[in-house]
Amino acid sequence: MSTSIASLQPLARIVGYARYVFGGLLLLTIVLLTWQRVGMEQVVELTGDHFPIWIEDDRSSSDGGASVGSIEKNGRDLVVHCHIVPKYGWPYCKLTFNLLKGNVGMDMSTFDYMTIDGHYSGTGNPGFSLALAQVEEGLTRLDQWETFKVHQVDKLDLPADGKLRIPLKWFAVAPWWKDMAKPSMEHAAVNVDNVARVELLIRGDGKDGEHVFTLRRLQLHGKVIALNTLLMGLVSAWVLCAVGWLVAVTLSLRTELKDREAAIALLKEVNKALELEARDLAGQAHIDPLTGALNRQGLRAALMSTSSLLADPMAVIFIDIDHFKSINDTHGHDVGDDVLRKFANVIASGIRSSDRLVRWGGEEFLIVCPVTNVHQGRTLAENLRRTLHQQAWPVGLRVTASFGVAQHHERDAVGVVIKHADEELYRAKRSGRDRVCAHIPGETTAPAEAA
Repeated sequence: MSTSIASLQPLARIVGYARYVFGGLLLLTIVLLTWQRVGMEQVVELTGDHFPIWIEDDRSSSDGGASVGSIEKNGRDLVVHCHIVPKYGWPYCKLTFNLLKGNVGMDMSTFDYMTIDGHYSGTGNPGFSLALAQVEEGLTRLDQWETFKVHQVDKLDLPADGKLRIPLKWFAVAPWWKDMAKPSMEHAAVNVDNVARVELLIRGDGKDGEHVFTLRRLQLHGKVIALNTLLMGLVSAWVLCAVGWLVAVTLSLRTELKDREAAIALLKEVNKALELEARDLAGQAHIDPLTGALNRQGLRAALMSTSSLLADPMAVIFIDIDHFKSINDTHGHDVGDDVLRKFANVIASGIRSSDRLVRWGGEEFLIVCPVTNVHQGRTLAENLRRTLHQQAWPVGLRVTASFGVAQHHERDAVGVVIKHADEELYRAKRSGRDRVCAHIPGETTAPAEAA
């Protein structure tokens, strides 16, 4: 149960983090949408000293008009005087704001509307209009005014308070420009992303008369972030978070699956290494009743419950009491049992609390030493061998043991390190007993003997 809970902890952490991330993103979405609706204003002032301006009239036309326009500044205000003379078919005076910086105009596609704050005095209807001259790629030449794509809105009336709001969607491509330029379909549509000039035209009612237009402000209004752009960004952020959540959950579940598969593989490996069959385990306790050391069942349980035992480096020491059969044959099994108990007690006293002492069978013992390499294991075995010499044994016996040491290496099965330790034990026995032999790949080591 604890293993299942531990394996689900990463997923639980991901769920916890996701709650904060999605909560924060929801709050950010609400704040940005609210701000976009009630604030986030972008205003560009065209009047004042922000852009070059000039006045034109119909005298510059090829048909030779006679209207006269002039401009003067009164503080921040621009005062346009226009004397309309109906000599030309479309008499006008035109106030122009130049938005070009080098060869590039202003991108007005991010704005929503324009505002005019002004005052009119004169004879008759002022009859003014607005025009936006667009630099159209492939059509416009900057030195030829007729090649600029013209968007216009006509028949504008100034309210009594002098403030007029003109949405940019009111503008349409001038029919006369289409007749003259004969653009393709892609160039015939409205686009205001490269506006070179804004033109305010006073046309009057076509009759002779004096018109005075005082322009206090001409401004562009829009949002710092357009609604469509903001929505696209927010949707992208939500999609990214959702995808990230799915990826994180998938990776967490894959990790959990790998952990479970590793646990199953470890269980099979330990069972194979210890060569334990079900009938041998039935009814056995984890502790050897004679020596108090772990038995094979106890070692299996320790390896499965304590993952650090198998973490590299890990050393295994195989021990065999020398000539134990002759002790039993000469002095009897009771003395032999006393020797086994004494032997297990001496070995247990000489190892660390993290090490595991196992009675492997008969007079054979096994020590599992976590966080220990083969050299440290050999040193420990040598210390234990010498300690046996210093003990007083039953009936005055001299008891010695042979030791085989091996180290577990990454990706090796547990059975491999036990096999290597067993081989080194038999090498020590063949070399005369009462010595330590260690399995060190690539190194030929003479067995350590008693002095």
